[in-house]
Amino acid sequence: MKIYEEVIFTDQLLHHRTVGSQIEETRRTWEQRCSWFPAAQREYYERYAQIYKECLSTYGNDHFEYYAKRNRLREDFRLETNSYKESKTRDSEISMDHVAFYKATPTSNAEYGSVRPMHLFKAY
Repeated sequence: MKIYEEVIFTDQLLHHRTVGSQIEETRRTWEQRCSWFPAAQREYYERYAQIYKECLSTYGNDHFEYYAKRNRLREDFRLETNSYKESKTRDSEISMDHVAFYKATPTSNAEYGSVRPMHLFKAY
């Protein structure tokens, strides 16, 4: 005679049937009522850069920079502002002359790994 580990009662079967039909009903309801939302959200997100550019031209650089700094906008949306352009020119003008006279520290076996410390910087 076989011994079954678990006996399934009719109320358990009814519960599983109810849960299964509820999942199908929820999926059908979502497709009818909410399936438009991801496409609309993607469309709005694609327009953010255009909207911010229009705001920059409408309200001027000072107001837009204040808004961008306060709301911590990504750099993608701040490319046209004066502060971003100035920071890029300032970063490109930074000199690495202070690294030219650095020397690698002596080690007991003269091994530094894959790159010697002085060759990490392309200053000379």
